[in-house]
Amino acid sequence: MRSTGPQTARVATPLISVVMANYQAGDKLVPAMESVLRQSVGDLELIVCDDASGDHSVALVEQFMRADPRVSLISAKANGGPARCRNRGLGAARGQWIAVVDADDIIHPERFERLLAAAAHRGAGIVADDLLHFYEDGSPVGLLLGADQDRLFSVTTEQWVGAGVDGSPALGYLKPLIRADVLGALRYDENLRIGEDYDLVLRLLLAGAAMVVLPEPYYLYRRHSGSISHRLSVADLAAMIDSQDAVAGQLGALSAPLAAAFAARHAQLRRGLAFERLVAAIKSRNLGLALSLLARDPRLAPRLWRAFLEGRRWTVAVPAAGLSPAKALQLGPSGLRVPDYVPVSDMDWTSPRPRRAWHDLADLARGQPIDVICPDKSSRYAAGFIPLARLREPVAKANLQAQAS
Repeated sequence: MRSTGPQTARVATPLISVVMANYQAGDKLVPAMESVLRQSVGDLELIVCDDASGDHSVALVEQFMRADPRVSLISAKANGGPARCRNRGLGAARGQWIAVVDADDIIHPERFERLLAAAAHRGAGIVADDLLHFYEDGSPVGLLLGADQDRLFSVTTEQWVGAGVDGSPALGYLKPLIRADVLGALRYDENLRIGEDYDLVLRLLLAGAAMVVLPEPYYLYRRHSGSISHRLSVADLAAMIDSQDAVAGQLGALSAPLAAAFAARHAQLRRGLAFERLVAAIKSRNLGLALSLLARDPRLAPRLWRAFLEGRRWTVAVPAAGLSPAKALQLGPSGLRVPDYVPVSDMDWTSPRPRRAWHDLADLARGQPIDVICPDKSSRYAAGFIPLARLREPVAKANLQAQAS
C-alpha cells in the first residue's frame, strides 16, 4: 500500500492519539484510515483495535503499518463489543488528546487542527463537531445539529442529558476530541453496546469538564446496513437504562434542571424498551404478546410503521440523485463556487459558520465516489466535506468539458 501521509516518525508523546475500533469493516477501513493519516496535524498516532474480525481488515491495517510508522494494531482473540475494543486502545494511547474515529467513517483533513483551535479558544477539555450523515443507497446527506446552531457553543450537563429528548439534536452521537488529562483513567462502560459515547461524556461533564461544539461537519458519518448505531435491542435498551440509573444514583441531590433532564431521558428509554419488546415479539411471531403490547401503548404503532420504512431503505435500491460518480466535479474559480478559505489563525469564532454550504456540496455526490478537481486552497478545503471525493489535479477546460459530457 502506498504511503497515505507524511512519514512522521513514531514519537513518545504524540499530540493526538486516534483510537479506531474495527470489526469487519472491510474496504471501508481504507478511507477511514487514510482520512486520519492525511490530517493537517501530522503529530498523531493511529491505534486500530481489531475485535476478532473474520474478514481481511487486519491485512489492510498491516499494509498501512508498513507504509506509516504512526499506525499500530491491537488484536483481540474474541469479539468483546465496541466499548471493550476502544478501552484497549485507550489503554495504549500516549497522546495529549484522544480521539475516536469509527472504522467506516471519514474525517475532514483539517478536523483536528480546527477542533484543537476551538478548544484552545474556549479553554475546553472536550470539543466536538457536527456530523454529516451520508448513505450508501444514494439518499440525501444530512446534518445532526439543528439549523439554529451555526456558531461555536458550550454544552452543559443538563443540555447533554436532555439532548434528543427535549427536541434538540441528539448530541450523544458526536465524536469528541478529549484532552488526555481530562479523560484520566475513565473508560467506556463495557456493559453498553449502544450509547457508550454518550455515557463517557456524561461522566466527564459530571466531573466538571468543559465542552464546546464547533458546528461545521468535519466528521463524515457513514450509515449503512452493517451499522450498529441505528439498531437497538431489548438488551441494549435495558443496559442503557441501568447505566443511567446507576450514574444518577451516585450523584445524590440533583439540581432541578438536571433531575428533570434525567427523568425525561429515563422515560424516553423506557418507551424505547417497550418498542423493542414489541419488535422482538413480532420477530418471534408471538402475535398475542405483540397485540398486548400495542393495546397497552397504541403510540407504538406509528413508530413501528416508521421503523418498517426505515428498514426498507437497506433492502430497496434507491438510485443516487445528483452527479454520476463517473463524472468530475470542479470546485473553484471556473467551477462550482465555494466559500473562501479561512485559515485557523484568522477564524472569527463569533461569526456564523457556512454549514449549509458544506451540506449542499456533499449532497451533490449523495455518498457515492466522485472525482473532484480542486485548483486552489478553498476548493481543496471544500472537497473535504464530500465523503468519498477523489481529488484530481486541475485539467484543461476542454478536457473537463469532455469528462462531463
